[in-house]
Amino acid sequence: MNKRMQKSIAAAFALIVLLLSQSVFAEVCIWGECSAMTTEFRNLELRPKTIALLPARSSLTEDGVFNSESRVGKTAELEAHLAVSLDDEMSALGYEVRSLSVEDIAEDQQLSALVNAANQRYDEEYATIVAFKVNGVKYRRYSVGEESRVLANYLGVDAIAYPRMQVHGASSASKWMGNLGVKQEKQAGIHMEFGLVHARTGDIEAFFGGVTGGVFKPSFKKILKKAEKYMANVAKVATKEMPRVDAPLEPETLDDDEEMRELVLYDPVDEEAVLDDLEGLLDEDL
Repeated sequence: MNKRMQKSIAAAFALIVLLLSQSVFAEVCIWGECSAMTTEFRNLELRPKTIALLPARSSLTEDGVFNSESRVGKTAELEAHLAVSLDDEMSALGYEVRSLSVEDIAEDQQLSALVNAANQRYDEEYATIVAFKVNGVKYRRYSVGEESRVLANYLGVDAIAYPRMQVHGASSASKWMGNLGVKQEKQAGIHMEFGLVHARTGDIEAFFGGVTGGVFKPSFKKILKKAEKYMANVAKVATKEMPRVDAPLEPETLDDDEEMRELVLYDPVDEEAVLDDLEGLLDEDL
């Protein structure tokens, strides 16, 4: 087993552990770390103007148990509403958004291969970001490499947005137990976050997210019945800290540590080399 495969398996395992421990991201958000941006994203140097919004990858759990029944098939409805709402929120901030549907991707074999590769590579870093340290984004700790750069160049955009959503529903039984005063350890709600990967660096330049519904513990039935309303709220919460496309932010004071300072630096990417990589990948598929 090569090192790349070992890393992928480790990331997948970490992601499963994360999804099962539903309170992890909620606790991060409570402490104000729902968003993180690199210095270059803040000062506009690497602030994208055009963004390709990929379909969300979602999971459904009820009382901490993954759902593998008919409800899982209904994630498509939630994801479709989420895409519309995220598009609306980002567009209102001045970004030019190209929202890709599952059908759009399926119609283009080359695009499908590129999206699958980019999603797989992103998930390796995503598990680490959410489970351990969102703030690491500020120090340019998370790079998803060539896959996202090639995909962004293929689509002709500045950055790729990778939405990830975890829907944690409360069953009728757990709500009934709660009414009796029995403490529930699992937190119901909808966790959604997305990273922005820039075409020039292949790094996660910004990460935004949020948690909704944790207080009211919505059931799956309620979430699915009011999917449009819930997804609109999720998108609004997740983009709350996202700046306007042309609005520079004040620089943040980063840790005065040699290792951290090195991580903040980035090397400008040779765009010709990226195009060569893209042509080579496409040639392999022909």
